Amino acid sequence: MALITRFALDTQRLTITFIVTVVIFGVLQFLDFPRQEDPPIVIREIVVSAYFPGMEPADMEDLITRKLEAQIRTLPEIDEIWSDSKTGVAIIHAETRDEYEDLDVIWQKVRNKMADIKPYLPEGTIGPFVNDEFGLTAVATIALWADGFSMAEMRLKARDIRDRLYELQGIRKIELYGVQEEQVFLTFSTAKIEQFGITGRDILTTLVKQNVVLPSGRIDAAGQDIIVEPTGNFQTIEDIENVRITIPDTQQTVKLTDVVTVVRGYEDPPRSLAYYNDHPSIVISVSITPGVNSVAFGETLTAKVQALEDELPLGYVMEFATFQPDLVEVAVNGALSNVYQTLAIVLVVVMLFLGMRTGLIVGSFVPMTMLMGLVIMGAFGLELERVSIASAIIALGMLVDNGIVIAEDIRSRIERGEDKRAACLETGRTLAIPLLTSSLTTILAFVPMLLIDGQTGEYAYSLPMVVIILLLSSWFLSMYMTPSMSFWFMQVSGKSSETSPASEDSAYEGKFYRVYRGLLETLLRFRKLALIGGIGMLVLGGFVASMLTREFFGPSERNQFLIYLDMPAGTRIDATDATTRKLAAWLADKEQNPGITSTIAYVGTGGPRFFLVLSPLDPDPHVAFLVVNTETPEQVPELVERTRQYFYDQIPEATGRVKRMWMGSEEPGFLEVRLVGLDPEYLFEKGEELVADIKALPGSLDVRSDWENKVLKITVKVDQTRARRAEVTSEDIANSLMAHMDGIKITEYREGDLAIPVLARSIAEERKTLADLWNVSVGSTERGNRVPLTQIADIDARWDFSRIARYEQERTVTVEAKHETLKAEELLAAITPLIDNLDLREGYRWEVGGEIETRIETMGKLTRYMPACFFGIVVLLIWQFNSFRRPAIIFFTIPLAFTGAFIGLLIMRAPFDFFAMLGLLSLAGVIINNGIVLIDKIDNEQAAGKSAYDAVVMAALSRFRPILMTTVTTVLGVLPLIISRDPLFFAMACVLGWGLIFGTALTLGLVPALYATFFRVNTSTAGASKH
Repeated sequence: MALITRFALDTQRLTITFIVTVVIFGVLQFLDFPRQEDPPIVIREIVVSAYFPGMEPADMEDLITRKLEAQIRTLPEIDEIWSDSKTGVAIIHAETRDEYEDLDVIWQKVRNKMADIKPYLPEGTIGPFVNDEFGLTAVATIALWADGFSMAEMRLKARDIRDRLYELQGIRKIELYGVQEEQVFLTFSTAKIEQFGITGRDILTTLVKQNVVLPSGRIDAAGQDIIVEPTGNFQTIEDIENVRITIPDTQQTVKLTDVVTVVRGYEDPPRSLAYYNDHPSIVISVSITPGVNSVAFGETLTAKVQALEDELPLGYVMEFATFQPDLVEVAVNGALSNVYQTLAIVLVVVMLFLGMRTGLIVGSFVPMTMLMGLVIMGAFGLELERVSIASAIIALGMLVDNGIVIAEDIRSRIERGEDKRAACLETGRTLAIPLLTSSLTTILAFVPMLLIDGQTGEYAYSLPMVVIILLLSSWFLSMYMTPSMSFWFMQVSGKSSETSPASEDSAYEGKFYRVYRGLLETLLRFRKLALIGGIGMLVLGGFVASMLTREFFGPSERNQFLIYLDMPAGTRIDATDATTRKLAAWLADKEQNPGITSTIAYVGTGGPRFFLVLSPLDPDPHVAFLVVNTETPEQVPELVERTRQYFYDQIPEATGRVKRMWMGSEEPGFLEVRLVGLDPEYLFEKGEELVADIKALPGSLDVRSDWENKVLKITVKVDQTRARRAEVTSEDIANSLMAHMDGIKITEYREGDLAIPVLARSIAEERKTLADLWNVSVGSTERGNRVPLTQIADIDARWDFSRIARYEQERTVTVEAKHETLKAEELLAAITPLIDNLDLREGYRWEVGGEIETRIETMGKLTRYMPACFFGIVVLLIWQFNSFRRPAIIFFTIPLAFTGAFIGLLIMRAPFDFFAMLGLLSLAGVIINNGIVLIDKIDNEQAAGKSAYDAVVMAALSRFRPILMTTVTTVLGVLPLIISRDPLFFAMACVLGWGLIFGTALTLGLVPALYATFFRVNTSTAGASKH
């Protein structure tokens, strides 16, 4: 390994070229690095949907959902399946196993399976449809609204804008939300139609026959082939109105408008609606391809949107509803600011400790390592985001330590009179292996995280990768650049001409050294007490760890919050729309909510996925979803509480779940309890009981069951005997009911490239109340007459499920809950007695989901490879020292350092979250690094002829300043994160700061005492070490 240092000194011009090249390419890489707010996560979820209008949930489950689930389950790549069966709708979500990467192949297999099962579904089933783009994330959503223009005109403009935006490089998909499809309604009065003796079948047949586009052949005209095409389709609404209907059994005809009213309008009820700042809008969702720099793309998109808005007629407005690039820039710049502060602190501290020249040598080492790391990160396709930037802070202590150890050792050798070149070479020779070993042990500690699969593994992947890259870069540059810089620039005044023990002792005669030496010698004399104290600290650490609050990921610092508005199941979208508009108007009131800058509301749907881990809602007429943007992140908590209170006071008809944004794949504190069994009535009853019990807990929030409430359903029981006597078929009855209520599609009216459905529907006065159902008459296809519905069917009302949810092919009621103050595990402990009180009968069980389930799964994946990696660390240390006792000393100090970290978390009231765990790995790396170099130094001192006691003392003294500098630089580096209570890195910073303070004391005090104990060092030689 000393060859690296020798090569650097022998080829100095090449070394200079290498350093300059790394700086240039590193800076260029930094400026052009793809920037994202968070690491990319692969959404391994696909959605399959099928429809059968009017079919009740239980039949949808039995006849469609179960069959689709069973077919999907035959694929070995599928991990989880969950589904919803609602009236006329079956929606199945499936997630693949983490180890499969080629999702396109799996999605094609799902399509093939759905095509195979389609013939076995009930006749009349629409679908199944496969949506494999469920995971697309919108980098921006653009609201298009206008004053004085119709929704149809806005729709045409939105389509044109979509086509123009596709001109931009890097766009993957653009979708439109809030579009209201046009329809032509033929509204009829049953009584009026019967006066003319006309049936719905007569109107339908006439319109279909007169609205065709069929070629009539070709004419050969002088060798030219001329196509003859009649104009048989409707060109205008007037063409529809002017159609004449033949009155049965007569030669007379009647104009269509004499029988029905022709109205051009929009879907009624609409499927979905969108509002931006309470303006009816069409939302344009823009997704980009992976690897595109979202910040740079955002600038291009902004310019394009501005240019398109300038071309629009006066009255149209285009505004960004959500804009990821701004949030990305804030997040990345905030994280980079922490790195800049850390680098500045490192430079100041090392200059104070080592002086100007040596301080600059070490100070330049850290940014140089960062730049080299950036070049390698670019080669591995890593992006610049908060987690990869945090890795630099995590690796900081180890990076600084490598540079300090090398520079300090060279400096001390020069001070003892060694030639500068020889000192550099000898330092490289003696420290290359110990520093490499310490780096490799730390790398092995991070390897389990590198091997985690799934969303959490993808989220954290950049962290171990960057730490590994930076550690190896740091080791290489400490062997290559630092000796060269020391050889060129290091100057030491007052070099000693001899290397006697007296002159070596004189180097450690400063005040701090004398205090430390006195404490060290006391510990060595009472080392058994020190050992007992260490064991006591281990016990204390275990006790403190049990008191820590556990959390997976914390809340986000985004200046946004979310509102999920739930009306009772069965509510029409019109009522949901009215309640949403009321809420949106209150949010937009600047007097009551001055901190809110904008809102985007989606009614009947969840809109696009605008945040990677935030899954959109499945469509439902009784739900709405709002994204609220605020001026600053600090305003969010207060606005969330105010909005919750507004729901309680002003919107009692709806349930509002108001949430802050969060990090990671699962909402902090989010708890799910799944009740699993066969009987839907029993499951529903127990689910409602549990919901009521949890709501009674003080501080409970967002408590709901995914089966929602029961809804009133009308059953029309056809008496087949009476129906056959009246020559009425079941199809006749179904079509008549459809025409009476929602409307039945007759044909299509084409306008340009638009196909506008033409629907027949009874007038509003005949379908206002339930009583009107008894007045419906059914047209007979065979006889052409109409029969009152009540003559051939019995009408009954009952309460039924609005939906039946399933998880892993079993009926499952999922109860969701959060708490104002309790974390997920604490909330589970509080509601476990409530679950026990349910007294579930045999064959029924309950399971835990939400944040707890995700954390358990992730920890299982993380610990899967830990034994092998721990064994690798042990083997490395045994190889390094050719000893069992020396590695044992190092391993004993690691949990003691963790005790300091746990105490710090408790004092600072920080949760033990995912990043705190990463901080423990980094802390262990620093402790191992310090321990390896210290013990190696003891062995070298003994090899140089010192007594065991003198070797322990002198090695500890020589490592005092480097270890202290590493601790001070790292603690001060993470101090801004602690002071600001950074939402992502606060717990990690507490672990590193407090853990290093404790760990430094352990390394400088307990490691020498343990060494003296394990190797029976005789303290009677203490006097010989003092001169």
